[in-house]
Amino acid sequence: MEAEALIVKYIDTLSGSMRQSMRKYKEEADSGELFNLTITQLHYLHAINEMDGPTFSQLVEKFNVQKSTVTDIVNRLIKRNMVYKKQSEEDLRAFHLYLSEKGKELLAIENRGYYHFAQKMTMCLDKEEKTQFTELLQKIVSQIEE
Repeated sequence: MEAEALIVKYIDTLSGSMRQSMRKYKEEADSGELFNLTITQLHYLHAINEMDGPTFSQLVEKFNVQKSTVTDIVNRLIKRNMVYKKQSEEDLRAFHLYLSEKGKELLAIENRGYYHFAQKMTMCLDKEEKTQFTELLQKIVSQIEE
């Protein structure tokens, strides 16, 4: 089997295992909310968290979508009490977006699930192999992000 076909096979196996790890955290944390979000809504939660108080316009620029799309997604997150908006003190026409405690907790649960999966995935590796694996992942990610 050629390398790319094997990689696809292994990625599929890893994806299934990661979904299983995330389900485990859903059950443990009794946080079905995390799994009732769309992938787009999760992306928005991550962006709002990373950008630390972005405006609607900044999200439009980041995701390269129309303002109405951002408004719709953000309003859904606000209705679910995951995000709140606060009027800008510099420009009263603008609103900054922040994660609520519920939004922060959902991302924390997601991160614990990812961490558990990373531990599960690397438990068969010794210290040197973990270092090599990390270096390879870093190389792959930097290539993908270019």
